[in-house]
Amino acid sequence: MIRKYLCIGAAVIALLHGSSAFCAESSIYAEQNGASIPPAASEATITQDELNLRQEQLEKEKLQLKNDQEKLKKEQEQLKSEQDKLKKAQQQLKLDQEKLKNEQEQLKKAQEKINLQNKQAKLNTEITGKNYLGYLKNLGYYKKVYKNDETLNIRNTILLFQSNHNMTVTGTWDEATKAMLVKRLVSPSFTYLDTIKAAPSNGKWIVVNKTKKTLTLYEGAKVIKKYAVAVGNPATLTKSGKFIVTMKIVNPDWGGGGFSKPIKGGVPENPLGSRWLGINRTDGSYGIHGTNSFYSIGKYISHGCIRMQNYCVEELYPLVPLKANVWVGTQSELINWGVSQNPFEIQSGN
Repeated sequence: MIRKYLCIGAAVIALLHGSSAFCAESSIYAEQNGASIPPAASEATITQDELNLRQEQLEKEKLQLKNDQEKLKKEQEQLKSEQDKLKKAQQQLKLDQEKLKNEQEQLKKAQEKINLQNKQAKLNTEITGKNYLGYLKNLGYYKKVYKNDETLNIRNTILLFQSNHNMTVTGTWDEATKAMLVKRLVSPSFTYLDTIKAAPSNGKWIVVNKTKKTLTLYEGAKVIKKYAVAVGNPATLTKSGKFIVTMKIVNPDWGGGGFSKPIKGGVPENPLGSRWLGINRTDGSYGIHGTNSFYSIGKYISHGCIRMQNYCVEELYPLVPLKANVWVGTQSELINWGVSQNPFEIQSGN
């Protein structure tokens, strides 16, 4: 379009130049032949029509250009409008996709919940007082420690399961233990739900929960092992507080406690069992130890010490260093100290 106007302009200039040349030639011719031509009249006669025609064409071209520009502007505005519509449509599509994704996730969760409820209902029907031990064995909680006392082996299996799931231990098969077993069986994974706000050490240390009758060995904030224990009767005999391990003895002698004859260490009659972890509650006469009263574990029964099964305290003994921290308290006291030992709940799948 611009080239066209440049060409028109060049033509007009050429026309004007040609008209001037023609006038000059006419004047020379007239002088040579003794005639005179009125210059103005001659120039007007030659150029005005052409000039008017060119101007008309130029005006038409200008008008056409203006129309084309307006048309282009409208097309650009239309294009912008279409682009805005497309952008809004894309945004709406994104919102719809996110909504669909959320609905699919909700549907998936709802289906998983239904499947979970169906599994729980099925297990609640299948698990009975006659076959529960098989499930506990499959989970690895059964140990045949006592060859001549299967009842005690079963009791210890239940105690281990209960303590490992932060239950209040009883050593008996009951509805609470059954409900926890069902939770564990339908859960895709197992995780301790203990939380420690500020561990007293990055190393190994102990928490005794008098309410649940459990002992937990931590390394920093990580659970290493959990055991069922026996504590004082009443529970206040096992004093609450923050202590440290002051002595460790293999096969400790028992002094009689002021009401019985002393018994040397390493014999079945010794009530301290096979290991002693003394704490600085008093003069070292209170501590964590084994027992010769195997059915007492999981009860409020001691004179203040913390009893464990011998095979459990033997496992614990080498893991606990001297001066290790020992916190002893009720559930509420431990929470106030920043230790939460929450019962196991069903874990989400990956």
